[in-house]
Amino acid sequence: MNKKITGCALATLMIAGSTSFSAFASMSSGTVVIGNKAFDLAYANTQANIVEITNAIVAGGSVYIKNFDGKWITNEGGLKVEASVIPAVVYKNATKEIKFDAGDKDASGALEAAYLSTFTNATNAINNTSNVVYLTASDQYGKAYNIATDSSYKVTATVNGMPLTTEVKLATENNMAKITIAKELVENDAVVIKVEKFDKDGGDKTAKLLASISSVYIVEKDGAVVPKSIAKVTPSVDSIVVGDAKVTLTADIRNQFNNPMSDAGKGKTLVRWVVDAGMDLIDENGVLGNESQSDNDTQLNKVEFTATKPGTITISAYNIANGAKATYTVIVAPAKLTALRLTSENPTTQFNNENIKYNKIARNDGVVLTADMIKFNITPKTVNTGASDIAVSAALRGGNGTDKNDILINAKTTKVGTYEVTPYVGTTFDAEGTIKSAKFDVVTTLNSTATKIEPITLQKLKVDIKQAANLVIRNTYGEAIDVTSNNVTTVVYKDGIVSDKVIVEKLDKDGQLATTKAVKTLRFNAIAGGNYVVRVTVNGTTATYDIAALAELTTIKTIEFGNSVAQDSIIANATEPVYRVISVKDSKGDEITPDIKDWSISTKNGANAISSFASLVYYKRDARGLVVEATSIEAQGIAVKFAPNVAPINAYTADTILTVTVGNKAISATDVIKDTLNVTVKAKSSVKNITLADSAVTVIPGATVKKELVLLDQYSKVITDPTMVTAMATDDTKVTAAVSFDAIAKKMYITYTGKKTGTDTIVLKAVADANVKLTVNVTIGDNTNISSIAFDANRYKVYNSTDDTKDQTVALTYRVNGGLIDIPASAISVIADSDLVTVTKSGSEIFVKAKANDATTGIGGTDAVVTISILTANGKTSSIYLTFSDDALVVDKSTVVIKDTVDENIGVAGVQLVIGKMETTKQIILIGKDQYGIEKEVQADTTWTSANEEVATVSSSGLVTAVKAGKTTVTGFYKGNLYTIEIEVPK
Repeated sequence: MNKKITGCALATLMIAGSTSFSAFASMSSGTVVIGNKAFDLAYANTQANIVEITNAIVAGGSVYIKNFDGKWITNEGGLKVEASVIPAVVYKNATKEIKFDAGDKDASGALEAAYLSTFTNATNAINNTSNVVYLTASDQYGKAYNIATDSSYKVTATVNGMPLTTEVKLATENNMAKITIAKELVENDAVVIKVEKFDKDGGDKTAKLLASISSVYIVEKDGAVVPKSIAKVTPSVDSIVVGDAKVTLTADIRNQFNNPMSDAGKGKTLVRWVVDAGMDLIDENGVLGNESQSDNDTQLNKVEFTATKPGTITISAYNIANGAKATYTVIVAPAKLTALRLTSENPTTQFNNENIKYNKIARNDGVVLTADMIKFNITPKTVNTGASDIAVSAALRGGNGTDKNDILINAKTTKVGTYEVTPYVGTTFDAEGTIKSAKFDVVTTLNSTATKIEPITLQKLKVDIKQAANLVIRNTYGEAIDVTSNNVTTVVYKDGIVSDKVIVEKLDKDGQLATTKAVKTLRFNAIAGGNYVVRVTVNGTTATYDIAALAELTTIKTIEFGNSVAQDSIIANATEPVYRVISVKDSKGDEITPDIKDWSISTKNGANAISSFASLVYYKRDARGLVVEATSIEAQGIAVKFAPNVAPINAYTADTILTVTVGNKAISATDVIKDTLNVTVKAKSSVKNITLADSAVTVIPGATVKKELVLLDQYSKVITDPTMVTAMATDDTKVTAAVSFDAIAKKMYITYTGKKTGTDTIVLKAVADANVKLTVNVTIGDNTNISSIAFDANRYKVYNSTDDTKDQTVALTYRVNGGLIDIPASAISVIADSDLVTVTKSGSEIFVKAKANDATTGIGGTDAVVTISILTANGKTSSIYLTFSDDALVVDKSTVVIKDTVDENIGVAGVQLVIGKMETTKQIILIGKDQYGIEKEVQADTTWTSANEEVATVSSSGLVTAVKAGKTTVTGFYKGNLYTIEIEVPK
């Protein structure tokens, strides 16, 4: 057989190899002890020694390994043990054997090489027909010794005292000595045969006799040679593992002289082979595995079989002539597991919270594979899902069918999504030697069958005042599900009779009538007082709920302006709107939120009407408690929204009082209910204070210096409009200045640019008030003003390929005086090896590229470090070390993002990609950076899925195609990271 020791730490150490002996005080590191034997690991893993090692394992005993730290560990679990537990052993490597006492202590040093020590006569008689004698041999240790005749063997014989010469012949057969007497023998002849073995050529007078034997025979009466007994059954291999090639069994048939009958079976019916136990473990296509053929009289002294399953096989060989038999028993070991064969059991898409049989692993006959050995690696592929949201298990199918030994894989999710599952057998998923099956996706959706409607409690309805309540429909697992409008029925009853005095509207999640969409809200509008029951039913299901609705008739009694919610004043030209809450009460004194579609509002500055400044809106409070505009469905009340930046409000330069009136109908109507509020709009913002981080600035010609600037208005609010201030130089031939606003940093800056040496003054003035100003003194010096220069951190390698078109150009940046001065690269000298790289300069960046990937004209094909240095005119310097490499480009998953040109509203909650207006497809692109800092698309390595393919589908390359109006989520999956894009297909 071609087997090696396998399993646990033993296999690991064998792969690692071993060290050789330099002393024999204790066994060397890299030794395995099996029972009372020990082996060097290189010896144990040599193909020629496999039978010896396997026999040691089969013989049993504890297994220990001496690791390369010199510590003993158990093969079972890898736990450390003391040397005192190691038994007395004989250690063996490729060149010697050594005895060691218990406790890993030297006994008597190296053992001498084995030699033939003893002959044993196997033949009990001879006659003229059977004139051969067989001898076996053993070494000085009592082990069997294989005889291979040469000049070191000497054989002599006499017949009736007369020496024989050429009539006696020595040969070997099946590792035994075979002596043939080639002379006519007569009954009662006395035959003496002597065999000797020397340590060298027997003719050498100095040869040492190692062993000898003399055998005396009285020739028996002649007669036919017949099979008498079967000494043993010998297999062609010492151990069997399921999946091995055919095993040959040989019956050692002996005749009446106890001589082996090597030609047994030729044209004769000498042996009957019978399988005593383990028939089901043998290939039925062979002779022994077939009941109809195994018990017959036509078989020879050899037979073959193949083991298909692990277990114990017992086979007997019978001598047909007299019933003598020998029995062979072997324990067939399981085959090593090499693969998990996964096949589909069910469709991939199922319902959440249901235990589904997704796949099966077919049992390999003869391989140890049980359900509890199988583990699962889970990778969620849907945003907001985790590995803990799915339970995957393996169990034996059982039953009586032909597939009863299949191992079924069951999965149950607690959250809808897509999960990548990879079954494996091993310590951990990424451990060396782990056996993995093909991965598969578990995709679950909500069971859409409604079983329950969550209770709905209405406050007292008021006639003509709409009231909304959330509608939550659940399935049998208690999950909220979407049910479209045409599948939800509402019926209003009064005193058990259908009534039309309460109108029930079904609204979608956006507060619009859910004509075909899922119903999220029910809106009730009573048109007459009374007690009603509203029955809500999901068509075709048992889900139904009765809502008690008490309606009363009231009228609007008062409209009152409340206090300001957002801020205490309104400033002309401000960009943010201001809200004032309106209190509306009915004739019962209750706060109500009426329909405002017929309401009116007027704004006047004295007798002059002002348009667009004030409007009526529904409001709600956001998470911070501030008032924001809302839909009528989510409204918490009514408010007036003021817009200070509309004309002519935005031009007010003095505080102005406006009169705002709100009414439930036309303001001029005689029965209108209304309220009026005087609103003060304060004068528009203007610069009243200028503050600079530095009022004395140093720069050099061609360089820039950027400083923070703070502008405050008369209300002590920060101004973000750079046009409200000017920056002028007294002599603009020396320096210039510009004011800007950084929208990201939310700060104002002034940037000074040096033109020639000298001094100058920059005057900052408010545009609206020249008296608000600030003076800055600027010194434009020479290079002595540079105190330091330093490269920015180098964060990546530089790609250097044999294909020059792929080579990277790296942009290097630097800081002068810690970043206080910006000097263009044209004012900096760059020092680099021109044979290796080319350097160009533009603006404030230095660009470096490797020359051709050639050992003589460029960097070459191996990694190289190139030094780049920069030098200022006054001797300030800095260096950076660039590593040029031709390693394959690998994109780091942490750098992968959705390409901005595709993701239209990246960073904005809600819909990010709209398709279906002008085009029906759009391409989503994921792009990341490799170890060199080069941007690269990762489409080919990304898996894409659409949560709702009825709305939009997505291809393997990220191409989204609109199907019908609606919203869905498309998810990209790259190396364990998820990238989610909200998709809308408009009507």
